[in-house]
Formats: sequence, C-alpha cells, structure tokens
Amino acid sequence: MVSRRSVLRTVPLAAAALTTVPGHPRWLGESSASTDPVRVPPDPATVEAAATAVRGFTADLYRTLASTRAGENVVCAPYSVGLALAMTRAGAGSTTADEMDAVLHAPYPRPGALDSGLNTVDQMLAGRYRDGDGTRQPRLTTANALWTRSDLSLRPGFRDIVAGHYGAAPHPVDFRNAPEAARQEINTWVSDRTNAKIPELLLSGTVSPDTSLILTNAIYLMAAWKYPFTATATAVGPFTRDDGSVVDVPVMRGPFDRMGYLEGDGWRAVDVPYAGGELAMAIVLPTRDDLAAVEADLDVTWLSALLTGFRLVDVQLRLPRWTFRLPAELGAALGGLGMPTAFTSQADLTGMSTDPALCIDDVVHETFIAVDEKGTEAAAASAVIVRPPSIPQGPQFFVNRPFLYVIHDQLTGVPLFLGRVHDPLVTGPA
Repeated sequence: MVSRRSVLRTVPLAAAALTTVPGHPRWLGESSASTDPVRVPPDPATVEAAATAVRGFTADLYRTLASTRAGENVVCAPYSVGLALAMTRAGAGSTTADEMDAVLHAPYPRPGALDSGLNTVDQMLAGRYRDGDGTRQPRLTTANALWTRSDLSLRPGFRDIVAGHYGAAPHPVDFRNAPEAARQEINTWVSDRTNAKIPELLLSGTVSPDTSLILTNAIYLMAAWKYPFTATATAVGPFTRDDGSVVDVPVMRGPFDRMGYLEGDGWRAVDVPYAGGELAMAIVLPTRDDLAAVEADLDVTWLSALLTGFRLVDVQLRLPRWTFRLPAELGAALGGLGMPTAFTSQADLTGMSTDPALCIDDVVHETFIAVDEKGTEAAAASAVIVRPPSIPQGPQFFVNRPFLYVIHDQLTGVPLFLGRVHDPLVTGPA
C-alpha cells in the first residue's frame, strides 16, 4: 500500500449467541461514551426502501465472496458490513460518495434516505427483539461506537449523522501514544458484544500511532428454533458434495410442523422459524444443477422473491448440524462491486474530519455460525480500515447436498446472515 497521511478504521460487527452477556448490549447505538446520543425518531415510511437496499447489497457481496471460494463453505453478515459502510459514507463526498451509494443500493434522496431507513430498520428490530430471552423470543441487539484519536477534530455534520442515525458517540482514545492499549480496549468491546466469539478482531499491528478513527458496530443474536429438533433423533447420514463425494454427517430430524415452503426454477426452499415466529432461516436446496447455478441468479430481485414468497405447509425436515468460521478480506470485492475510489489516494472522506486525506485501506470481515438441535449461534465482525495515502401430506425436505441459507427478519425481509454449506464437517477455511 502507498504511504498515506491519516487512518480511519470502521469496524462493523454482527453476532448471534445462545447465552447472555450480562448488561451487553442494551440498544442499537450503545456506546462506550458516558452519555448515549439521542437517536433520530424512526420513520416507518423509509423501511421498505432500506430493506430493499440491504437485500441488494447482501446479494452482491455474497455472490462476489462465494465466487472466489468454489467448493467451499461460505458465511458472511452483509447487514453488518453495510451499516459500517453507511456510517463511513456519511463522511464521503464527490465520486467516493457516488460509488458508495451505488454499492450500498442507497435509495433516493441520497444520502439522507439511507441514513433514515437504516436507523428505522434497526430501531424496529431492536423494539421487537432487544428484550427477548433467546428461548421464547429471539434476542437481537445492536451497538455502535465512534473511537477517535484524542486530538481529532470531527466535522459537526458527520458527528450528528453517526450519533443521530447510528447512535455512535465519540470516544477519545490515545491512538498516537498508546495504540496497543487502544487496540485491546476495542477488542474487549467487540468480544463482550459477540459473546467472545470474535475475541481479537483487530490483530497486533492493525492499530498504529497514525490511526485517526475507528467506527464499531455490533449485532448480538440468540435464537432458539420454534420447533426444536429432538437430540436423540439425530443420526449420522450421507451428504453428497458437489464433486460427487459423500461424507457422513450428523443429521437432525425435525417434527412434522408448518413452516414456509417455496419452489423456484431449479431450487426449492423452506423457511425454518425461530421462537417467536418473526425470525427465520431460509434454506435453499438445488433440485436440478449444483448450488453454483442457483447462486448465479442470486440478486436483489431473487432474494426479495425468496424472502417474501413462502407459503405455510407441513414439512418433514432433515438438516445437518454444522459449525463454521470464515475470515475474509473484502476490500477487493467492494472495489470490484463499484467503489474503487474509496481505496485510493483520490478518496474523498473529507466530510469526516478536518484532517486531510482519509482513504480505505481494506475491509476485513470474520463470521462464525453454529447450528444445532436447539437453535443458532453466530457472530461476525468487520473492519473497514482507512489509511492515509501512502411431512406425508406435505413435502419432505432432506438437506443432503450443498445448500444456501439466509437468516432474516420476516416482517421487513431484511437478511442478517447469508451463507452456504458445501460440507457440514468443515469448520473453517483450508
């Protein structure tokens, strides 16, 4: 990378867990600052446009990430990445802003509609899920914080947007004289809000004396199935990978209960509900070709049709148990999707601060998911690093070959986690 003059790192996180971290988090925008910022009231009229934007970005980012990992498991949390990029976009201008708007599928009028819509979606999700116990009702909470170099001067407009729409208050840290202490403080914040599933998001050396600002976003979810699988019914069964090889995996056997079912061109899907009936995992299984053929069609239209098209039927479900973790660098993917300028010396992030020349160096993302008889545990963390230039009556749904899955909110159609399972026995990248 070329030498640059100042550093901004924004860190979005998404997390899901089946145990509670006492006291964390309590609300979207929970910050490490002593006083939480006052949020802009939600505007329900902006929800559909924001949900469509999230689906569009989710489809694009997943398809790009999956295309580089043929024959491998994939998981990511584009909702989290999108929130962090949207906060970064609040400080962008000129070509940089235009490209970021396009990649984020930002609705018009830009940029205000995106900020307002994401603020409303997150407050709606928090209102329905933040007080859940994770058993009878999913618990979904989010938090944002703005970590700034002690002497950094933020532009009032940027400060107001990230505080009012994203709930992130400035938290001064001594990047210049104590970068390692700052890194550990941020990692502790991240670990606390991901149930320790992402214990060290920022590796040694990633925070340096010239770091200017880090934006953090965390999502925490714990969700039990509406119809839990019976653990004693789980048995080893065959799973055929796309290359034709067969592996024996633990297969959970579900009850004959009503859940969403949908058929499309070359695929069919079930929508497995979590407790409370408003959050679900859509599972897509190819019926003709391999999973890559389905993924090739995955765009905002396809994803929207999937998440809004289910009809309730009685389904006999068999689903493998799996655990997987994937770290990924997303800078190249995002540049390829249409925002290359943000990663160059021509980047315009002058809306953030009076400090000159901020540009994104890379976007690092890591996601963890575990699915068992009780429910789902998942965690994801992302860092946008900006450096200075320099049933018998119903269908049987036996998931015995590679499949796609989407954890999503059923009311808004907002996808939270998206992935594929090529081999349920693989727990991480080779």
